[in-house]
Amino acid sequence: MRRSAFTLPLLTILLGCVPGSGAGSEDGLHMVPPGKADNYYSSVAAEFEVRGDIPVQMTAEEFADEAIRADKVTRRLTAVGLYLTGYVTEKFRGIDENGDGEITEDEVFFHNEGWGGFQAMVRSYTVEPGDVIESSADGAATYVARFTLDMAGPPDLMQRIPRAEGIEAPEGELAFQLQMPAGESVDPANVPRTTFRRFDPRNYAGELETRTLFAKAQPQVGNAFPAYAGFVTDGLYDITLFFGHDYNVSRSDLSEARSAFSSLQQLGFRAPVEQFEDLVRDSGPFVRTAFANGTEITVEVRIFHSDMFEDARREQHDLALSEIVARDVFFYNGHAGPYFGFYLDEARAATVNYWEFRDAPFAADRQQLVIAQGCQTYSNYADMLYANPAKNEGNLDVITTVNYSYGEGTMELLENLIRFDDDGNHQPADFYRIIADLNENWLNSYHDVFYGVMGIDGNSQLHSYARPQAAGEECEVATDCGDPSGNVCVADPEGVKRCGARTLSAAACPEGTHFVELASGRTIEGGACF
Repeated sequence: MRRSAFTLPLLTILLGCVPGSGAGSEDGLHMVPPGKADNYYSSVAAEFEVRGDIPVQMTAEEFADEAIRADKVTRRLTAVGLYLTGYVTEKFRGIDENGDGEITEDEVFFHNEGWGGFQAMVRSYTVEPGDVIESSADGAATYVARFTLDMAGPPDLMQRIPRAEGIEAPEGELAFQLQMPAGESVDPANVPRTTFRRFDPRNYAGELETRTLFAKAQPQVGNAFPAYAGFVTDGLYDITLFFGHDYNVSRSDLSEARSAFSSLQQLGFRAPVEQFEDLVRDSGPFVRTAFANGTEITVEVRIFHSDMFEDARREQHDLALSEIVARDVFFYNGHAGPYFGFYLDEARAATVNYWEFRDAPFAADRQQLVIAQGCQTYSNYADMLYANPAKNEGNLDVITTVNYSYGEGTMELLENLIRFDDDGNHQPADFYRIIADLNENWLNSYHDVFYGVMGIDGNSQLHSYARPQAAGEECEVATDCGDPSGNVCVADPEGVKRCGARTLSAAACPEGTHFVELASGRTIEGGACF
């Protein structure tokens, strides 16, 4: 699902006010004495851990069989994730897809407006079963499964969700209640996606069960860099922009692809064809050369959109999977949502289902970044990528949305990833800056489009092109120390100019070095290891 801008998709991180590395004039930098700097981080959303328990009906024989027990517990927990998603997600009636000025029944998305709706989203595949214990509640022998799961939403989410009356929660936690069909069990391999848009306990004719859940905020996550050094290590920094099909009359997918074509030319890329209309699926990449960590590299960007594959939908499907596997950075821009994947054509002949990510032939030794720029991609997109045996938070980062996407911010994000100075040197942006710029886009900010990144804990806080081994050496200019975006040459308190390796935190400084914050005038410009 994707909202049209004209009808007025989950881990979320703190956003940083620290400029990107390399900002400001090196000549104006000076060391800041310890304890003299102020830091400010804002958050557009937060992540929460939800825990609870749920009865699971099975016999003693079924409980004793590990496979049967796991299957029954998994199905019950899948149901919890599905109905909790329905409860907390933001809802709207529908979209006038054909532009006739009316939302007809076939254009209605949510049939349960007014139930819950807190601008939040469950990260579906983080449901983890804990102990399964025997219980004799209600006078009948049964089993109870304890569980935890992740959920993201606005920072004040625990003030928005109604508290469960008469239930005392531990300090710092919220006790709330979820209603769902009694005994509901859902096959995780065949989740009924429309259920969370239709179920409403206020008019449900069947029997309901009420589960008491407890939520608490997750610890805040520190800043880090995308894995730029891994992206460029082979001398090729390759990126794909894959635009899904927009079923709205405005066809924003085509306008966004067209905008990307012209923007890349303005950024110094050589286009493979003369004009956008000539771009076809085998046209090849936009190309330019640049320098990263002092070495010349080639930067390639490919653009694909739905109309290129009108006679080859299977090829479109296969290409989407091969591109996400092959590229350093992969953008999907299009309709998305819980328990969905890539919506690539109107007839859904090319649709990439979310479970296909799990089996795609990814390489374990390749650092990658995936941008899932569609509605509510926090739900399961990163988790299914991480379910692939070759992918984990150490070699893959995923940018997702909690709420609805309007397709805005793509080129700003791309520019942050491929920013070059006048000499063609790559100027890496950190994740705080990347996510902040996305969320501060005027349309995203107006509509509370909560962007965040998953996998950030596995990334380095030391600048991608830093040379900490040069720290402390005397120098005249930053290039004496290494790449000028990752290293600085700054006078110490005795006036001797020395090399420092840029870093986002003191914790990233290698043994034998110490962290010093840098300032230009009265403005903090980050820090370095000296």
